[in-house]
Amino acid sequence: MDGLEEAAELKLRDVYKSYQDRTRVSEVLQMEILRGAREGEDPCILLLKATRAISLMTGSDTFADQMDRLLRGVYGEALGYQAPLEMEIQDVESRLGRIREAAKTTENDQLQEAMELAIRSHEQRLKRLKDMLEESGKTPEANT
Repeated sequence: MDGLEEAAELKLRDVYKSYQDRTRVSEVLQMEILRGAREGEDPCILLLKATRAISLMTGSDTFADQMDRLLRGVYGEALGYQAPLEMEIQDVESRLGRIREAAKTTENDQLQEAMELAIRSHEQRLKRLKDMLEESGKTPEANT
């Protein structure tokens, strides 16, 4: 076997391994969806898991990413559903923590100023999201 054939075989193995990994994760998500439906898990969370499974099976993350943004925007911020709001709060808190840590170590004044602005912006967004969550205090059933 020459170098070109070996490279092609390695590439084929990588593609097949990726396919196997995606299939395995998709199967786990399918089981989580069924268990979640039996246990009354929030339908928004189930829908996100379903779209992630579809994306894994098709090999494209675009569908799941779009659905995630739509659910957070429409069902979270517009309609006040608890699960998407909580997911967005968790992401904002995570980003805020990373920015705060980075701000502690930078010595660049311009970068420090930009980080302080980002921190204030994230703090404002976090407060707004938490206020929305508190104000809605609703489960998905109460939003219909």
